[in-house]
Amino acid sequence: MKKILKTLLLPCALVLLMGADNQEARFQNLGGKIMCTCSCAQMLLKCNHVGCPNSDQMRQELRANVVRTSNDEEVLNWFRTNWGVTAVVEPSTHGFELLAWILPAAGLGLGLLLVLFLIRSWKLRAAPIATADLHLAPDLEALRARARQETEL
Repeated sequence: MKKILKTLLLPCALVLLMGADNQEARFQNLGGKIMCTCSCAQMLLKCNHVGCPNSDQMRQELRANVVRTSNDEEVLNWFRTNWGVTAVVEPSTHGFELLAWILPAAGLGLGLLLVLFLIRSWKLRAAPIATADLHLAPDLEALRARARQETEL
């Protein structure tokens, strides 16, 4: 009987502990995406500013939001709304902040296209004509011969 009870209680305990660990992992993950607004330029969970007026309150609000909602984006949006857009380090994926995600990739793609176009134009460029292959008009040949004679080349 004890063996059956232990076998049934062990999975239940694991499920309960996984949920608690999941909230702590979310708290740590989201705390790494939020910056303390006390001007110490540190992430919220790493703020070691002595007497920081904001970090304790922000941590408490983060913990409450993690417990209250299961969507990380809602938590980050709440911080953007209440503490300012600059409080969240990671830009959102909609609106004007979407440009922060698109522009680096677009710039890289445009640069790559420019390099490929430049290499292609170099390949298609005509090879320079060697001077030995030139057939000049007879009067120009005479002038060339005279220039060689005078410069002794």
